[in-house]
Amino acid sequence: MCQLFAINSGEPVELNPLLREFFSHGDENPHGWGVADLSSSQARIVRSTERADTSSEAERFLLSAHRCTNALAHIRAATIGQVELENCHPFTATDASGRHWTLIHKGTIFDFEPLNPYFYQQRGATDSERILLYLVDHMNRNILEKGAPLESDERFAVFSQMVGEMSRGNCLNLLIFDSDQFFVYTNYRGALNLLVSEEVALFCTSPLSTALASAAPGSAWEPLPLCTPLAFKQARCISSGIPCGQEYFDNEEDTHYLYQDYAGL
Repeated sequence: MCQLFAINSGEPVELNPLLREFFSHGDENPHGWGVADLSSSQARIVRSTERADTSSEAERFLLSAHRCTNALAHIRAATIGQVELENCHPFTATDASGRHWTLIHKGTIFDFEPLNPYFYQQRGATDSERILLYLVDHMNRNILEKGAPLESDERFAVFSQMVGEMSRGNCLNLLIFDSDQFFVYTNYRGALNLLVSEEVALFCTSPLSTALASAAPGSAWEPLPLCTPLAFKQARCISSGIPCGQEYFDNEEDTHYLYQDYAGL
């Protein structure tokens, strides 16, 4: 399964050294990469199907200095959806109020029937893109019911309900930016870690030593709490939901399902 990375900060952060180390894990996640600079209202996204640690496109991207307050990055190990650009993360969508949403996901949705209709709406073939479309649809229903854009706490409530329902029996590890705050959720041990240092919050599947080298003394990577919806803004946790859903454990039946899907059987 893929690896995730994100920055949430009040001040611009040097992205390149962090990305270089993150991309070095491309040997175990060889099916593409993507980066979203979220510092402006609409995400600026670069994606490729190349293996991140040997990608000429990634090297060209890193030739320029990148500083950002908010960013997402993803390296892909394909489980659902073939190795095509439309299946590379991050994914973006816009809700009825004009708010832009950007998502990366690690894991697999094995069984969640409400996602099925979005197979016919998505551009690619991943369950990750369907998660975003489903989430934005739920935001739109609440916007329509309210007759106005949703406040940050209302958006967090919709997100919390979704992950609580969707995580049962599924591997669900999400980083989502709604143009204002980061929504974070993990139900798989080791999928997401957090480092907070000097007004910068970093999220990553595999802790980055580059980040520790420039962090304040005493800073350390720590695992995020399992099955707990969280929201971050400017490196602070501004919302923490009630633990919900279920922790996901690898099992033989799900492994067989993944093999069949990836093999096209």
